[in-house]
Amino acid sequence: MNKPFDYSLRVSRKARYAKLQIKPYGGLEVVIPVRFPKKAVPQLVIKHTSWIEKQLAKQEKRITASALPSEIYLTINNSRIDVVSESDNRQKDLYQQHYLVLINQDYQQNVKQLRRWIRKKAWQLLPPMLEQLSHNTGLDYKKISIRSQKTRWGSCSSSGTISLNDQLLFVDQASAEYLMIHELCHRRHMNHSAKFWQLVEYHCPNYRQHEAALTRAKSRIPGWILRDLYT
Repeated sequence: MNKPFDYSLRVSRKARYAKLQIKPYGGLEVVIPVRFPKKAVPQLVIKHTSWIEKQLAKQEKRITASALPSEIYLTINNSRIDVVSESDNRQKDLYQQHYLVLINQDYQQNVKQLRRWIRKKAWQLLPPMLEQLSHNTGLDYKKISIRSQKTRWGSCSSSGTISLNDQLLFVDQASAEYLMIHELCHRRHMNHSAKFWQLVEYHCPNYRQHEAALTRAKSRIPGWILRDLYT
């Protein structure tokens, strides 16, 4: 029997039953327990044809949305910069301020260039915010790290390093500041106990609104960034 869809098969010792999942930007994956018969997988896929088609259609929209941008808008400071190809740039003396010029023809290379620009902007904008909030709250930290994570906006290690996600550039400033206050509060309480949340509320009374805003902000992360993270 021919399989109706291309899929990857993964045998998992932790899996208790067979399941289908659409990997972000990666297609259909079938996960089966060790004892599940592999010859039964094609029929399992056929059984869920309708669901698979709907999910792959959604994925196709995500891939389309991950096309290279013509501009980048940074929510954190309400700024934007145009993105142009080198061949389109007719004002070489201005592009350093007004344009981000892509010098490659390859999609992945262009994404790497855009990601380097995002990381550079994150280092310019986020550390001064964290330093000011540390001063305002009296909550110190040892050092700052800026990374790009799939799910977490930030974290605080037991050694005092606060890690911030460079995607905070696509979050409004007030919510980004709340996230930093949240991580600074972990310098007093390395948990999410009642005392921790009391400290958070002391420094940010409307923190619940910002928690919700950060959840919504995930939908504003550009598709080309998400595709780079998941592939």
